[in-house]
Parts: sequence; structure tokens; C-alpha cells
Amino acid sequence: MQAYIDKLNQEEIQSSLPSFYQIKVIDSTASTNSWLSEHTDLPEGTVLIADHQTQGKGRNGRSFYSPSNSGIYLSLLLKPKEDKECVLHYTALSALCMCKAIQSVYGFSPSIKWLNDIYFHDKKLGGILCEGKLQQERFDSLIIGIGINVHSFIYPEDISSIACAVEDFVPFKKPRNILITSFLESFYDYYTNHHSFLQAYKDHLAYINQTVRILHPQKEYKGTILGVDDSFRLVIKKEDGSIDHLSSGEISIRL
Repeated sequence: MQAYIDKLNQEEIQSSLPSFYQIKVIDSTASTNSWLSEHTDLPEGTVLIADHQTQGKGRNGRSFYSPSNSGIYLSLLLKPKEDKECVLHYTALSALCMCKAIQSVYGFSPSIKWLNDIYFHDKKLGGILCEGKLQQERFDSLIIGIGINVHSFIYPEDISSIACAVEDFVPFKKPRNILITSFLESFYDYYTNHHSFLQAYKDHLAYINQTVRILHPQKEYKGTILGVDDSFRLVIKKEDGSIDHLSSGEISIRL
């Protein structure tokens, strides 16, 4: 059977979006986040999309496997002039908008494993990585990186038990251009109109009332997820009954 070839199309994506966005599509780069971090003089709304990354970046120095013709590897440049706490806000917003885009294009709704991972059936579809440059405690520039597995592919052994792709769960294929456009339209609507999305994020939050492991560089403990607060901090009930509000760290469902 002939392989499905899905070409990213810069002109098609650009023509479907508000003029706020400036789309740049390339075949390959080490990391779209790294590329944009070296070009923060570009206008706000610049979006770099690569068909392939050789050094895709995940949280805490991890890599994100980014094979050709398979996923969305996208970075968006913002210049919000907000304090450093806004990184939680924009990470949460990006995760929500990607869930909404997948729902719109493919008809099923993923969940969000706090703060930045997109999950379905306890496997990871992708994630969000926000990186920025601070100027006097405010972001001079903020780069939102998004990696999503779209078309099914053979996973490397080290991620085969935890990774999945959007099209693993549907009997059809769609061009990545459509999913990219849907995501960017949703993000623009929230970003420019300042709609509240806290409740929508809560509705997509995974593992509510479940016991998880909380992973910090200095400590690790178990707790029960109660939800998120108004600042998108994770609210955890510890085993001793005390409550934590987490703005950093990560959770593991593998106890």
C-alpha cells in the first residue's frame, strides 16, 4: 500500500488565518522553539512549522520524537509584556486550544494531564513547551512550542508504551494543515478577546480525584488531584490531608 503523504502548505495555512499570524513552513530544523528563540526580533504572531525536528524539545530537558510526515511541530512567538506567572496561563490555553482543535477536526476529545500534556486513553498525544525571555520580571518574548503526533507511525521502543497519535483512534486521515489552522484560530480568539477559559480547562483536566505521584527536583510524594485554582496551579491533597498549590513540577500516573 502506498504511504500517505501529507505536505504542509504555508500558503494554504496563511490564507485561512487572521493577519496577526505570519506563517513560515520549513522541512526540518533542530527545534522550532530553538529557531524562534534566535529570531525574537520577528513580529508577534510569527509561527514556525517544521515537518521534522532533529532535536525536538520536551520539558525538563527531555526530547520529543519528531519524525517527518507524521506530526505537528509548531512554535508561536508572543510578546505579552506580562509577568513570569503568565507562562502557566499560556501553557494551559495552548493545551485547551489543541484539545478543541482535535475535537473539531477528528470528533473525539482528548484530556489534559497538568499542565501541558495532551492525553487520550492514558497515552500521550503530545505536549506544550513554553519558553521565554524575561526583562525585569516580565516576558519580552514568549515562545509556545507544540508537538502533536497526528498520523500513525512506528514508535521507538522507549516511548511505545506511553505514546499515541491522533489517527490511531479514527478510521480516516486529515491533512495536518487543517488541524494547525483550527488550533491557531482558537488560540487567536482567546488571545485577542481575553475570553475566560478556566472552566473549559477544568473540564478537560485528567485524573481528577485520582492519586498520582508529584515529581519535583527536590521532593516526590503522592497526592490526590482536586483540580486547578484560578491561576492554573494544580491543587493537590497530600496524604497527610494538607493542600498544595503547584506552579511547577509534574505528575505521574504510574505509582
